[in-house]
Amino acid sequence: MPSPPTARHYDAIVIGSGATGGVAAMQFCRAGLRTLVLEAGPALKGGHAFGSDASNLTRQLYEHFIRRRQKVQELHPAYWRVNPALFVDDARNPYAAPPDKPYRWIRGRQVGGRSHTWGGVTLRLSDYEFKAASRDGIGDDWPISHADLDPHYAMLETFFGTHGNRDGLPQLPDGNFCDPSPMSPGEQAFKFAVEARFRDRRVIISRGIKAAHAPERHEQFSRLSSPRTTLAAAQATGNLELRSNAVVRRIVLDPASGKARGVEFIDCRTRSTQTALGGVVFLCASTIESLRILMNSGGDRHPGGLGARAGLLGKCLMDHVGGMIYFGLPEVRADDGEHYELLGSDSILIPRYQNLGDARAPHHRGYGFWGGIQRLSFPPMLRKWTGGAIGFLCAMGEALPHADNQMRLDDSITDAWGLPAPFISCSWTANDIAVAKAARAAAEEMITAAGGVVLPLSEIVRTPLLGRFMAGMQREWVVTTPGLFVHEVGGARMGRDPSISVVNPFCQVWEAENVFVTDGACWVSSGWQNPTLTEMAITARACARAVAEFDRLVV
Repeated sequence: MPSPPTARHYDAIVIGSGATGGVAAMQFCRAGLRTLVLEAGPALKGGHAFGSDASNLTRQLYEHFIRRRQKVQELHPAYWRVNPALFVDDARNPYAAPPDKPYRWIRGRQVGGRSHTWGGVTLRLSDYEFKAASRDGIGDDWPISHADLDPHYAMLETFFGTHGNRDGLPQLPDGNFCDPSPMSPGEQAFKFAVEARFRDRRVIISRGIKAAHAPERHEQFSRLSSPRTTLAAAQATGNLELRSNAVVRRIVLDPASGKARGVEFIDCRTRSTQTALGGVVFLCASTIESLRILMNSGGDRHPGGLGARAGLLGKCLMDHVGGMIYFGLPEVRADDGEHYELLGSDSILIPRYQNLGDARAPHHRGYGFWGGIQRLSFPPMLRKWTGGAIGFLCAMGEALPHADNQMRLDDSITDAWGLPAPFISCSWTANDIAVAKAARAAAEEMITAAGGVVLPLSEIVRTPLLGRFMAGMQREWVVTTPGLFVHEVGGARMGRDPSISVVNPFCQVWEAENVFVTDGACWVSSGWQNPTLTEMAITARACARAVAEFDRLVV
Protein backbone atom coordinates (compact mmCIF):
# COMPACT_ATOMS: atom_id res chain seq x y z
CA MET A 1 0.00 0.00 0.00
CA PRO A 2 1.24 3.54 -0.71
CA SER A 3 2.09 5.89 2.11
CA PRO A 4 -0.40 8.82 2.01
CA PRO A 5 1.97 11.33 3.65
CA THR A 6 4.37 11.02 0.71
CA ALA A 7 1.62 11.51 -1.86
CA ARG A 8 1.39 14.85 -3.63
CA HIS A 9 -1.50 17.09 -2.62
CA TYR A 10 -3.81 18.83 -5.10
CA ASP A 11 -6.69 21.21 -4.66
CA ALA A 12 -8.94 19.16 -6.93
CA ILE A 13 -8.80 15.65 -8.34
CA VAL A 14 -10.90 14.87 -11.42
CA ILE A 15 -11.46 11.23 -12.36
CA GLY A 16 -11.96 10.96 -16.11
CA SER A 17 -10.83 13.18 -18.98
CA GLY A 18 -13.82 13.06 -21.34
CA ALA A 19 -16.67 15.52 -21.78
CA THR A 20 -17.40 16.13 -18.09
CA GLY A 21 -13.85 15.63 -16.85
CA GLY A 22 -12.61 18.19 -19.33
CA VAL A 23 -15.16 20.76 -18.13
CA ALA A 24 -14.25 20.14 -14.49
CA ALA A 25 -10.56 20.55 -15.26
CA MET A 26 -11.15 23.77 -17.17
CA GLN A 27 -13.34 25.31 -14.48
CA PHE A 28 -11.02 24.42 -11.63
CA CYS A 29 -7.85 25.48 -13.41
CA ARG A 30 -9.37 28.79 -14.46
CA ALA A 31 -10.35 29.35 -10.81
CA GLY A 32 -6.69 28.92 -9.83
CA LEU A 33 -6.96 25.44 -8.28
CA ARG A 34 -4.08 23.00 -8.71
CA THR A 35 -5.88 20.19 -10.49
CA LEU A 36 -5.00 16.56 -11.18
CA VAL A 37 -6.90 14.70 -13.89
CA LEU A 38 -6.63 10.91 -13.77
CA GLU A 39 -7.37 9.00 -16.97
CA ALA A 40 -7.48 5.19 -17.09
CA GLY A 41 -6.30 4.99 -20.71
CA PRO A 42 -3.30 6.26 -22.66
CA ALA A 43 -2.63 9.64 -24.17
CA LEU A 44 -3.14 9.81 -27.95
CA LYS A 45 -0.81 11.27 -30.52
CA GLY A 46 -3.70 12.58 -32.57
CA GLY A 47 -3.19 13.98 -36.03
CA HIS A 48 -5.34 13.62 -39.12
CA ALA A 49 -4.68 9.89 -39.50
CA PHE A 50 -5.66 9.50 -35.84
CA GLY A 51 -4.10 6.08 -35.53
CA SER A 52 -5.58 4.71 -38.76
CA ASP A 53 -2.44 4.62 -40.90
CA ALA A 54 -1.62 1.41 -42.78
CA SER A 55 0.26 -0.28 -39.94
CA ASN A 56 -2.36 0.52 -37.34
CA LEU A 57 -5.19 -0.45 -39.67
CA THR A 58 -3.54 -3.83 -40.23
CA ARG A 59 -3.28 -4.32 -36.48
CA GLN A 60 -6.92 -3.30 -35.99
CA LEU A 61 -8.11 -5.71 -38.66
CA TYR A 62 -6.09 -8.49 -37.04
CA GLU A 63 -7.48 -7.70 -33.60
CA HIS A 64 -11.01 -7.56 -34.99
CA PHE A 65 -11.21 -10.51 -37.38
CA ILE A 66 -8.74 -12.93 -35.77
CA ARG A 67 -8.63 -12.23 -32.05
CA ARG A 68 -12.21 -10.88 -31.80
CA ARG A 69 -11.46 -8.78 -28.71
CA GLN A 70 -14.16 -6.15 -29.35
CA LYS A 71 -17.29 -8.22 -29.78
CA VAL A 72 -19.44 -5.67 -27.93
CA GLN A 73 -17.74 -2.53 -29.19
CA GLU A 74 -18.07 -3.53 -32.86
CA LEU A 75 -21.86 -3.35 -32.59
CA HIS A 76 -21.82 0.43 -32.32
CA PRO A 77 -22.35 2.40 -35.58
CA ALA A 78 -19.29 4.59 -34.97
CA TYR A 79 -16.94 1.63 -34.53
CA TRP A 80 -15.64 1.49 -38.11
CA ARG A 81 -16.73 4.98 -39.14
CA VAL A 82 -14.51 6.69 -36.55
CA ASN A 83 -11.76 4.30 -35.46
CA PRO A 84 -11.87 0.88 -33.75
CA ALA A 85 -8.83 1.88 -31.69
CA LEU A 86 -11.00 4.41 -29.82
CA PHE A 87 -13.06 1.59 -28.30
CA VAL A 88 -11.92 -0.63 -25.44
CA ASP A 89 -10.61 -4.16 -25.56
CA ASP A 90 -13.58 -6.12 -24.18
CA ALA A 91 -11.36 -8.95 -22.97
CA ARG A 92 -9.29 -6.66 -20.73
CA ASN A 93 -12.38 -4.75 -19.60
CA PRO A 94 -15.00 -7.41 -18.89
CA TYR A 95 -18.47 -7.04 -17.42
CA ALA A 96 -21.39 -9.40 -16.95
CA ALA A 97 -25.12 -9.34 -17.63
CA PRO A 98 -27.95 -11.88 -17.27
CA PRO A 99 -28.26 -14.16 -20.33
CA ASP A 100 -31.82 -12.94 -20.96
CA LYS A 101 -30.93 -9.25 -20.46
CA PRO A 102 -28.07 -8.30 -22.77
CA TYR A 103 -26.41 -4.94 -22.21
CA ARG A 104 -23.96 -3.31 -24.62
CA TRP A 105 -21.46 -1.25 -22.66
CA ILE A 106 -19.69 0.95 -25.21
CA ARG A 107 -16.51 2.52 -23.86
CA GLY A 108 -13.45 4.50 -24.83
CA ARG A 109 -10.43 4.53 -22.55
CA GLN A 110 -7.97 7.20 -23.60
CA VAL A 111 -7.28 10.83 -22.80
CA GLY A 112 -10.46 12.47 -24.01
CA GLY A 113 -12.56 9.36 -23.36
CA ARG A 114 -15.67 9.08 -25.50
CA SER A 115 -15.51 12.73 -26.55
CA HIS A 116 -13.48 11.41 -29.52
CA THR A 117 -16.53 9.48 -30.73
CA TRP A 118 -19.18 12.00 -29.62
CA GLY A 119 -21.39 13.38 -32.38
CA GLY A 120 -21.52 16.93 -31.02
CA VAL A 121 -25.32 17.31 -30.77
CA THR A 122 -25.93 19.80 -27.95
CA LEU A 123 -29.52 19.86 -26.71
CA ARG A 124 -30.78 21.46 -23.52
CA LEU A 125 -33.22 19.64 -21.28
CA SER A 126 -36.41 21.52 -20.46
CA ASP A 127 -38.62 21.58 -17.40
CA TYR A 128 -40.77 19.00 -19.16
CA GLU A 129 -37.88 16.69 -18.23
CA PHE A 130 -36.73 18.20 -14.94
CA LYS A 131 -40.26 18.38 -13.54
CA ALA A 132 -41.84 15.45 -15.39
CA ALA A 133 -42.99 13.68 -12.22
CA SER A 134 -45.15 16.66 -11.27
CA ARG A 135 -46.94 16.25 -14.60
CA ASP A 136 -47.50 12.50 -14.72
CA GLY A 137 -46.83 11.28 -11.18
CA ILE A 138 -44.10 8.83 -12.22
CA GLY A 139 -40.87 8.80 -10.26
CA ASP A 140 -39.47 12.02 -8.81
CA ASP A 141 -38.74 15.50 -10.08
CA TRP A 142 -35.13 16.59 -10.40
CA PRO A 143 -34.11 18.91 -7.54
CA ILE A 144 -33.00 21.45 -10.17
CA SER A 145 -34.70 23.21 -13.06
CA HIS A 146 -33.69 24.62 -16.42
CA ALA A 147 -33.14 28.00 -14.77
CA ASP A 148 -30.45 26.50 -12.53
CA LEU A 149 -28.48 25.26 -15.53
CA ASP A 150 -29.22 28.12 -17.94
CA PRO A 151 -26.04 30.17 -17.25
CA HIS A 152 -23.89 27.06 -17.49
CA TYR A 153 -25.58 25.92 -20.70
CA ALA A 154 -24.94 29.41 -22.11
CA MET A 155 -21.28 29.39 -21.09
CA LEU A 156 -20.70 26.02 -22.77
CA GLU A 157 -22.60 26.94 -25.94
CA THR A 158 -20.46 30.06 -26.26
CA PHE A 159 -17.24 28.16 -25.50
CA PHE A 160 -17.92 25.44 -28.10
CA GLY A 161 -19.42 27.82 -30.67
CA THR A 162 -22.60 25.79 -31.06
CA HIS A 163 -24.85 26.39 -34.05
CA GLY A 164 -28.62 26.34 -34.10
CA ASN A 165 -31.80 28.27 -34.70
CA ARG A 166 -33.95 29.97 -32.07
CA ASP A 167 -37.14 28.01 -32.59
CA GLY A 168 -39.08 29.11 -29.50
CA LEU A 169 -40.02 25.59 -28.44
CA PRO A 170 -40.70 25.17 -24.69
CA GLN A 171 -39.76 21.47 -24.84
CA LEU A 172 -36.33 22.34 -26.32
CA PRO A 173 -35.07 25.65 -24.86
CA ASP A 174 -33.10 27.94 -27.13
CA GLY A 175 -29.47 28.71 -26.37
CA ASN A 176 -26.57 30.99 -27.28
CA PHE A 177 -26.19 29.92 -30.89
CA CYS A 178 -24.02 30.79 -33.83
CA ASP A 179 -25.87 30.95 -37.15
CA PRO A 180 -27.79 27.77 -38.01
CA SER A 181 -26.58 25.47 -40.75
CA PRO A 182 -28.73 25.11 -43.88
CA MET A 183 -30.97 22.14 -44.49
CA SER A 184 -30.37 20.01 -47.56
CA PRO A 185 -33.05 20.14 -50.28
CA GLY A 186 -34.30 16.73 -49.17
CA GLU A 187 -34.63 17.95 -45.59
CA GLN A 188 -36.49 21.06 -46.71
CA ALA A 189 -38.94 18.92 -48.68
CA PHE A 190 -39.35 16.57 -45.72
CA LYS A 191 -39.94 19.51 -43.35
CA PHE A 192 -42.60 21.04 -45.61
CA ALA A 193 -44.47 17.75 -45.98
CA VAL A 194 -44.33 16.76 -42.30
CA GLU A 195 -45.33 20.14 -40.89
CA ALA A 196 -48.18 20.45 -43.41
CA ARG A 197 -49.55 17.05 -42.43
CA PHE A 198 -48.87 17.04 -38.65
CA ARG A 199 -49.60 20.30 -36.88
CA ASP A 200 -47.97 19.18 -33.62
CA ARG A 201 -44.58 18.34 -35.16
CA ARG A 202 -41.64 20.54 -36.05
CA VAL A 203 -38.68 19.63 -38.23
CA ILE A 204 -35.80 21.92 -37.29
CA ILE A 205 -32.11 22.19 -38.02
CA SER A 206 -30.02 20.50 -35.36
CA ARG A 207 -28.15 22.24 -32.58
CA GLY A 208 -24.53 21.30 -32.19
CA ILE A 209 -20.85 21.74 -32.84
CA LYS A 210 -19.78 22.23 -36.44
CA ALA A 211 -16.99 19.68 -36.46
CA ALA A 212 -16.29 16.16 -37.66
CA HIS A 213 -14.55 13.34 -35.80
CA ALA A 214 -11.43 13.75 -37.92
CA PRO A 215 -9.26 16.72 -36.90
CA GLU A 216 -9.13 19.71 -39.19
CA ARG A 217 -6.00 20.16 -41.26
CA HIS A 218 -2.91 20.91 -39.17
CA GLU A 219 -4.83 20.19 -35.96
CA GLN A 220 -4.02 17.35 -33.57
CA PHE A 221 -7.58 16.63 -32.42
CA SER A 222 -11.17 17.33 -33.43
CA ARG A 223 -13.08 20.22 -31.90
CA LEU A 224 -15.50 17.60 -30.60
CA SER A 225 -12.88 16.22 -28.23
CA SER A 226 -11.84 17.47 -24.81
CA PRO A 227 -8.08 17.45 -25.65
CA ARG A 228 -8.75 20.12 -28.28
CA THR A 229 -11.19 22.19 -26.18
CA THR A 230 -11.67 21.99 -22.41
CA LEU A 231 -8.47 20.15 -21.53
CA ALA A 232 -6.52 22.52 -23.75
CA ALA A 233 -8.07 25.47 -21.92
CA ALA A 234 -7.17 23.89 -18.58
CA GLN A 235 -3.60 23.21 -19.72
CA ALA A 236 -3.18 26.83 -20.80
CA THR A 237 -3.59 28.02 -17.20
CA GLY A 238 -0.55 26.13 -15.94
CA ASN A 239 -2.65 24.63 -13.14
CA LEU A 240 -3.29 21.21 -14.71
CA GLU A 241 -1.50 17.93 -14.22
CA LEU A 242 -2.88 15.20 -16.47
CA ARG A 243 -1.93 11.64 -15.66
CA SER A 244 -2.82 8.93 -18.17
CA ASN A 245 -2.78 5.14 -17.64
CA ALA A 246 -4.08 5.68 -14.10
CA VAL A 247 -6.93 3.30 -13.23
CA VAL A 248 -8.74 4.57 -10.15
CA ARG A 249 -9.49 1.86 -7.61
CA ARG A 250 -11.24 3.81 -4.87
CA ILE A 251 -11.74 7.11 -3.11
CA VAL A 252 -9.71 7.33 0.11
CA LEU A 253 -11.78 8.58 3.05
CA ASP A 254 -10.63 10.35 6.19
CA PRO A 255 -11.63 8.19 9.20
CA ALA A 256 -12.34 11.20 11.42
CA SER A 257 -14.42 13.49 9.18
CA GLY A 258 -15.69 10.93 6.68
CA LYS A 259 -14.68 13.23 3.83
CA ALA A 260 -12.44 12.24 0.95
CA ARG A 261 -8.70 12.65 1.46
CA GLY A 262 -7.76 11.59 -2.04
CA VAL A 263 -7.81 8.81 -4.60
CA GLU A 264 -6.05 5.46 -4.86
CA PHE A 265 -5.13 4.36 -8.37
CA ILE A 266 -3.11 1.77 -10.27
CA ASP A 267 -0.35 2.83 -12.63
CA CYS A 268 -1.02 0.66 -15.70
CA ARG A 269 2.61 0.62 -16.77
CA THR A 270 4.19 -0.38 -13.45
CA ARG A 271 1.05 -1.95 -11.90
CA SER A 272 1.97 -0.15 -8.67
CA THR A 273 -0.74 1.27 -6.42
CA GLN A 274 -0.42 4.98 -5.76
CA THR A 275 -2.32 7.69 -3.92
CA ALA A 276 -3.06 11.29 -4.80
CA LEU A 277 -4.38 13.60 -2.08
CA GLY A 278 -6.87 16.36 -2.85
CA GLY A 279 -9.32 18.81 -1.38
CA VAL A 280 -12.27 17.86 -3.59
CA VAL A 281 -12.83 14.80 -5.78
CA PHE A 282 -14.96 14.89 -8.92
CA LEU A 283 -16.22 11.64 -10.44
CA CYS A 284 -16.44 12.18 -14.21
CA ALA A 285 -15.50 8.66 -15.27
CA SER A 286 -18.80 7.95 -17.12
CA THR A 287 -21.90 6.55 -15.45
CA ILE A 288 -21.01 2.90 -14.91
CA GLU A 289 -17.34 3.52 -14.12
CA SER A 290 -18.26 6.18 -11.56
CA LEU A 291 -20.71 3.79 -9.93
CA ARG A 292 -18.03 1.10 -9.82
CA ILE A 293 -15.60 3.47 -8.06
CA LEU A 294 -18.25 4.49 -5.51
CA MET A 295 -19.11 0.85 -4.81
CA ASN A 296 -15.44 0.03 -4.35
CA SER A 297 -14.92 2.95 -1.93
CA GLY A 298 -17.13 1.87 0.94
CA GLY A 299 -15.20 -0.25 3.39
CA ASP A 300 -16.57 -0.98 6.85
CA ARG A 301 -17.94 2.53 7.21
CA HIS A 302 -20.06 2.40 4.07
CA PRO A 303 -21.28 -1.15 3.39
CA GLY A 304 -22.29 -1.43 -0.23
CA GLY A 305 -20.17 1.52 -1.24
CA LEU A 306 -19.81 5.25 -0.70
CA GLY A 307 -23.27 6.71 -1.28
CA ALA A 308 -25.12 3.45 -0.62
CA ARG A 309 -26.76 4.50 2.65
CA ALA A 310 -30.24 4.89 1.11
CA GLY A 311 -29.95 1.59 -0.76
CA LEU A 312 -30.14 3.33 -4.14
CA LEU A 313 -26.55 3.21 -5.37
CA GLY A 314 -26.49 1.48 -8.74
CA LYS A 315 -30.27 1.44 -9.14
CA CYS A 316 -32.42 3.04 -11.85
CA LEU A 317 -29.85 2.70 -14.63
CA MET A 318 -31.25 4.09 -17.88
CA ASP A 319 -30.43 4.47 -21.56
CA HIS A 320 -32.46 5.79 -24.46
CA VAL A 321 -34.80 3.39 -26.23
CA GLY A 322 -35.56 3.66 -29.92
CA GLY A 323 -34.04 2.62 -33.18
CA MET A 324 -32.85 3.56 -36.66
CA ILE A 325 -34.96 3.72 -39.77
CA TYR A 326 -33.60 4.37 -43.27
CA PHE A 327 -35.75 5.63 -46.10
CA GLY A 328 -35.70 6.90 -49.64
CA LEU A 329 -37.36 9.98 -51.15
CA PRO A 330 -37.91 9.09 -54.83
CA GLU A 331 -39.02 12.63 -55.70
CA VAL A 332 -35.78 14.19 -54.41
CA ARG A 333 -32.57 13.91 -56.38
CA ALA A 334 -29.90 11.87 -54.69
CA ASP A 335 -27.22 14.38 -55.65
CA ASP A 336 -27.77 18.04 -56.54
CA GLY A 337 -24.07 18.80 -56.87
CA GLU A 338 -23.68 20.02 -53.29
CA HIS A 339 -22.10 18.18 -50.40
CA TYR A 340 -24.02 18.07 -47.13
CA GLU A 341 -22.07 16.85 -44.11
CA LEU A 342 -23.60 14.94 -41.24
CA LEU A 343 -22.50 16.81 -38.10
CA GLY A 344 -23.96 17.75 -34.76
CA SER A 345 -24.90 21.10 -36.27
CA ASP A 346 -25.61 19.81 -39.78
CA SER A 347 -28.55 17.43 -39.40
CA ILE A 348 -32.22 17.67 -38.45
CA LEU A 349 -34.27 17.26 -35.30
CA ILE A 350 -37.91 16.52 -34.62
CA PRO A 351 -38.28 17.48 -30.95
CA ARG A 352 -40.58 15.57 -28.64
CA TYR A 353 -44.26 16.45 -29.18
CA GLN A 354 -46.02 13.82 -27.06
CA ASN A 355 -47.56 14.39 -23.61
CA LEU A 356 -46.72 18.09 -23.55
CA GLY A 357 -50.18 19.62 -23.35
CA ASP A 358 -53.69 18.29 -22.98
CA ALA A 359 -53.26 15.56 -25.61
CA ARG A 360 -52.13 12.28 -24.10
CA ALA A 361 -50.26 9.49 -25.88
CA PRO A 362 -50.86 5.84 -24.96
CA HIS A 363 -47.49 5.82 -23.18
CA HIS A 364 -45.71 7.99 -20.64
CA ARG A 365 -43.13 10.64 -21.55
CA GLY A 366 -42.01 10.55 -25.18
CA TYR A 367 -39.40 10.59 -27.91
CA GLY A 368 -37.69 12.81 -30.45
CA PHE A 369 -35.78 12.18 -33.67
CA TRP A 370 -32.36 13.06 -34.99
CA GLY A 371 -31.54 12.42 -38.63
CA GLY A 372 -30.49 13.65 -42.01
CA ILE A 373 -31.26 13.42 -45.72
CA GLN A 374 -28.64 13.56 -48.49
CA ARG A 375 -25.89 13.51 -45.86
CA LEU A 376 -24.69 9.90 -45.93
CA SER A 377 -22.95 7.97 -48.68
CA PHE A 378 -24.70 4.77 -49.68
CA PRO A 379 -23.71 2.11 -52.21
CA PRO A 380 -25.27 2.25 -55.71
CA MET A 381 -27.56 -0.70 -55.00
CA LEU A 382 -29.45 1.32 -52.39
CA ARG A 383 -29.61 4.46 -54.52
CA LYS A 384 -31.03 2.40 -57.40
CA TRP A 385 -33.51 0.71 -55.07
CA THR A 386 -34.97 4.03 -53.90
CA GLY A 387 -34.58 6.04 -57.09
CA GLY A 388 -33.83 9.22 -55.13
CA ALA A 389 -32.32 10.72 -52.00
CA ILE A 390 -31.68 8.56 -48.95
CA GLY A 391 -32.16 9.62 -45.36
CA PHE A 392 -32.45 8.23 -41.87
CA LEU A 393 -34.21 8.98 -38.61
CA CYS A 394 -32.91 7.88 -35.23
CA ALA A 395 -35.61 7.77 -32.56
CA MET A 396 -34.50 8.68 -29.05
CA GLY A 397 -37.11 7.64 -26.49
CA GLU A 398 -37.14 8.32 -22.77
CA ALA A 399 -36.77 5.19 -20.65
CA LEU A 400 -38.37 5.48 -17.23
CA PRO A 401 -36.31 4.92 -14.07
CA HIS A 402 -36.89 1.42 -12.72
CA ALA A 403 -35.22 0.02 -9.59
CA ASP A 404 -34.72 -3.41 -11.17
CA ASN A 405 -32.46 -1.86 -13.82
CA GLN A 406 -29.26 -1.73 -11.85
CA MET A 407 -25.56 -2.38 -11.58
CA ARG A 408 -23.54 -4.11 -8.87
CA LEU A 409 -20.01 -5.43 -8.53
CA ASP A 410 -19.24 -9.03 -9.46
CA ASP A 411 -16.26 -10.19 -7.41
CA SER A 412 -16.01 -13.38 -9.47
CA ILE A 413 -14.93 -11.38 -12.53
CA THR A 414 -11.99 -9.00 -12.51
CA ASP A 415 -10.53 -6.75 -15.16
CA ALA A 416 -6.91 -6.61 -16.31
CA TRP A 417 -6.00 -4.62 -13.16
CA GLY A 418 -7.69 -6.94 -10.68
CA LEU A 419 -10.72 -4.73 -10.03
CA PRO A 420 -14.17 -6.34 -9.70
CA ALA A 421 -16.23 -6.02 -12.87
CA PRO A 422 -19.73 -4.55 -13.12
CA PHE A 423 -22.74 -6.84 -13.29
CA ILE A 424 -25.39 -4.95 -15.25
CA SER A 425 -29.02 -6.04 -15.21
CA CYS A 426 -31.04 -3.74 -17.44
CA SER A 427 -34.01 -4.38 -19.71
CA TRP A 428 -36.84 -2.40 -21.26
CA THR A 429 -40.11 -2.01 -19.37
CA ALA A 430 -43.54 -2.23 -21.02
CA ASN A 431 -43.66 1.56 -21.28
CA ASP A 432 -40.18 1.70 -22.84
CA ILE A 433 -41.27 -0.77 -25.53
CA ALA A 434 -44.47 1.21 -26.10
CA VAL A 435 -42.39 4.37 -26.61
CA ALA A 436 -40.10 2.61 -29.10
CA LYS A 437 -43.02 1.16 -31.07
CA ALA A 438 -44.81 4.52 -31.14
CA ALA A 439 -41.63 6.20 -32.39
CA ARG A 440 -41.23 3.65 -35.17
CA ALA A 441 -44.85 4.09 -36.26
CA ALA A 442 -44.51 7.89 -36.17
CA ALA A 443 -41.33 7.76 -38.27
CA GLU A 444 -43.02 5.59 -40.89
CA GLU A 445 -46.08 7.86 -41.12
CA MET A 446 -43.88 10.94 -41.54
CA ILE A 447 -41.83 9.24 -44.23
CA THR A 448 -45.02 8.23 -46.03
CA ALA A 449 -46.39 11.78 -45.75
CA ALA A 450 -43.21 13.04 -47.44
CA GLY A 451 -43.65 10.60 -50.32
CA GLY A 452 -40.89 8.37 -49.07
CA VAL A 453 -40.40 4.65 -48.75
CA VAL A 454 -38.88 2.78 -45.81
CA LEU A 455 -35.82 0.74 -46.73
CA PRO A 456 -36.21 -2.84 -45.49
CA LEU A 457 -33.54 -4.31 -43.28
CA SER A 458 -32.75 -6.90 -45.94
CA GLU A 459 -31.51 -4.14 -48.22
CA ILE A 460 -29.54 -2.25 -45.58
CA VAL A 461 -27.49 -5.26 -44.49
CA ARG A 462 -26.32 -5.90 -48.04
CA THR A 463 -24.08 -2.86 -47.72
CA PRO A 464 -20.62 -3.89 -49.02
CA LEU A 465 -17.62 -4.11 -46.70
CA LEU A 466 -19.68 -4.16 -43.48
CA GLY A 467 -21.32 -7.53 -44.11
CA ARG A 468 -22.32 -9.49 -41.06
CA PHE A 469 -21.23 -6.73 -38.70
CA MET A 470 -23.71 -4.32 -40.27
CA ALA A 471 -26.36 -7.04 -40.05
CA GLY A 472 -25.73 -7.62 -36.37
CA MET A 473 -25.68 -3.94 -35.62
CA GLN A 474 -28.92 -3.30 -37.50
CA ARG A 475 -30.75 -6.12 -35.76
CA GLU A 476 -29.90 -4.53 -32.43
CA TRP A 477 -30.93 -1.08 -33.64
CA VAL A 478 -34.45 -2.01 -34.79
CA VAL A 479 -35.26 -1.58 -31.10
CA THR A 480 -31.97 -0.83 -29.45
CA THR A 481 -30.41 -3.12 -26.90
CA PRO A 482 -29.81 -1.19 -23.64
CA GLY A 483 -26.44 0.54 -23.74
CA LEU A 484 -26.10 0.92 -27.51
CA PHE A 485 -27.14 4.58 -27.52
CA VAL A 486 -24.17 5.28 -25.20
CA HIS A 487 -26.54 7.58 -23.31
CA GLU A 488 -26.42 5.62 -20.04
CA VAL A 489 -27.47 7.65 -17.01
CA GLY A 490 -28.64 7.04 -13.44
CA GLY A 491 -27.48 4.95 -10.52
CA ALA A 492 -26.42 7.79 -8.20
CA ARG A 493 -29.45 10.04 -8.50
CA MET A 494 -29.56 13.56 -7.12
CA GLY A 495 -32.24 14.78 -4.73
CA ARG A 496 -33.05 17.01 -1.78
CA ASP A 497 -33.60 14.14 0.67
CA PRO A 498 -30.73 11.75 1.53
CA SER A 499 -33.25 8.97 2.15
CA ILE A 500 -34.24 8.91 -1.53
CA SER A 501 -31.06 10.01 -3.31
CA VAL A 502 -27.31 9.45 -3.47
CA VAL A 503 -26.14 13.03 -4.09
CA ASN A 504 -27.58 16.44 -3.26
CA PRO A 505 -28.72 19.06 -5.83
CA PHE A 506 -25.08 20.10 -6.37
CA CYS A 507 -24.03 16.47 -6.93
CA GLN A 508 -22.25 16.09 -3.59
CA VAL A 509 -22.38 12.61 -2.07
CA TRP A 510 -24.45 12.91 1.11
CA GLU A 511 -21.93 10.89 3.15
CA ALA A 512 -18.86 12.78 1.89
CA GLU A 513 -19.66 16.30 0.74
CA ASN A 514 -16.31 16.92 -0.94
CA VAL A 515 -17.01 14.07 -3.39
CA PHE A 516 -19.03 15.17 -6.43
CA VAL A 517 -20.62 12.88 -9.03
CA THR A 518 -21.34 14.99 -12.10
CA ASP A 519 -21.47 12.63 -15.08
CA GLY A 520 -24.64 10.78 -16.12
CA ALA A 521 -24.74 8.78 -12.89
CA CYS A 522 -26.44 11.65 -11.02
CA TRP A 523 -29.45 11.79 -13.35
CA VAL A 524 -32.98 11.32 -12.00
CA SER A 525 -34.62 10.56 -15.36
CA SER A 526 -33.29 10.14 -18.87
CA GLY A 527 -35.28 12.64 -20.93
CA TRP A 528 -35.20 12.16 -24.70
CA GLN A 529 -32.39 14.58 -25.55
CA ASN A 530 -28.73 13.75 -26.10
CA PRO A 531 -27.30 14.01 -22.55
CA THR A 532 -23.76 15.33 -23.05
CA LEU A 533 -24.42 19.09 -22.92
CA THR A 534 -26.52 18.70 -19.78
CA GLU A 535 -23.87 16.53 -18.14
CA MET A 536 -21.29 19.23 -18.84
CA ALA A 537 -23.61 21.98 -17.54
CA ILE A 538 -24.24 20.00 -14.34
CA THR A 539 -20.48 19.64 -13.95
CA ALA A 540 -19.87 23.37 -14.43
CA ARG A 541 -22.53 24.19 -11.82
CA ALA A 542 -21.00 21.73 -9.35
CA CYS A 543 -17.54 23.21 -9.94
CA ALA A 544 -18.84 26.68 -9.10
CA ARG A 545 -20.21 25.28 -5.84
CA ALA A 546 -16.93 23.51 -5.02
CA VAL A 547 -14.87 26.65 -5.67
CA ALA A 548 -17.20 28.87 -3.62
CA GLU A 549 -17.14 26.49 -0.62
CA PHE A 550 -13.64 25.11 -1.06
CA ASP A 551 -12.27 26.07 2.36
CA ARG A 552 -15.23 24.45 4.12
CA LEU A 553 -15.16 21.28 2.03
CA VAL A 554 -11.54 20.23 2.41
CA VAL A 555 -10.42 17.90 5.19
